[in-house]
Amino acid sequence: MTRIAAVVVSLPERHELLKEALDSIHAQTRQPDDIVIGVDSRHYGEVENMNRLLRATDCEWVAFLHDDDLWLPHHLATMEKHFFYADVVVSRFDLVNRPWSTIEPWHENFDDLRVTNWIGSPSMVAARRTVWDHWCEPYDKFRWVDWANYNRMLDAGARFIDTGIVTTQYRFMGGNGSWSP
Repeated sequence: MTRIAAVVVSLPERHELLKEALDSIHAQTRQPDDIVIGVDSRHYGEVENMNRLLRATDCEWVAFLHDDDLWLPHHLATMEKHFFYADVVVSRFDLVNRPWSTIEPWHENFDDLRVTNWIGSPSMVAARRTVWDHWCEPYDKFRWVDWANYNRMLDAGARFIDTGIVTTQYRFMGGNGSWSP
């Protein structure tokens, strides 16, 4: 059986959101084999915090969850069905507390990540550790950490696959600076 780690990222002042995110992990029909949580109270920054979490688990696959997002109960089970066919599995999402018109629409071609970041959040992504072994800082035109890392993996020849199934709630709960009404 494939070992999957749930990698959860949180900020110190968001303990209620973290509790909700952890509840969504515990509700999974396919439980993770490991759960690592990084509350960035020392202000390492997103990249170093994520790298600390990756070093804390030895699972073959890592599935990311930001504290303001939620996994639906079938998230990990759905992702796991695609592990044989890909190195990076991406699920669909429901958008909460933000209009759909304010985000990039879904693309069918993962090569489109070369020009725009259309994957809503790392919370929709599970990746093979041999491909996503570390997080890199944003570079060149890739202004966001997750977008830079998707492109790093594409450059390395990673195989991406879309589950075609909604398994995540991409929530905007305030305080992350990425969008405001």
